[in-house]
Amino acid sequence: MKIAIFGASGSTGLRLIEQAIERGYSVTAFVRDSKRMMIHHDHLTILEGSVFNTHEVELAIQGQDAVIVALGANSSSPADICAKATLNIVNGMKKHQVKRIIVLTGFGTSPASRRQLGCVMRIVVKTISLLMYREFTDKEKQDEVVRQSGLNWTIVQPPKLTDGLKKGEFKHGSFRPSMLAQISRSDVATFMLDEVEHSRYINQSTYLHD
Repeated sequence: MKIAIFGASGSTGLRLIEQAIERGYSVTAFVRDSKRMMIHHDHLTILEGSVFNTHEVELAIQGQDAVIVALGANSSSPADICAKATLNIVNGMKKHQVKRIIVLTGFGTSPASRRQLGCVMRIVVKTISLLMYREFTDKEKQDEVVRQSGLNWTIVQPPKLTDGLKKGEFKHGSFRPSMLAQISRSDVATFMLDEVEHSRYINQSTYLHD
């Protein structure tokens, strides 16, 4: 299996790389600064570039079996970094005929999935969207890019992420999670890689928590 990971040097991205290598995958890690990449392996190719540069993005995608997007943002990032980057990735996948994409967004960032939530949880999500308007709006736009991509997509929506150990046991699907729900980044990585192999949620979004 050959996969490209965008957002590879982030906290979840590093766990994705580690577990993908353990599974015997050939991994292409796309990073903004290769000095931040502390993992080195014969099955790992590190590509340094900008997610806004279409040519560099396409180099990472060409020849892959699947693409995983685990992009994040901070206060110094462009306001629409996840949405614009994902659009470049989608376009690159179409050009090189790579169909499978799995995208990590966040709890409640899909308007379609929010309709499944109860009243209290919708209020919680609304509050979060106001407090983190910039980041939340970017993730909403990213969600829409993926849904309109025409690819074989899966959107993964975890609640609070932790640095806990991998348990390998978690809930996923269309359910109503608790306000206290959380999951480790390691378990998120496990689920996303499982989805590469088993494709249980083609053209669907799924909540995820332990």
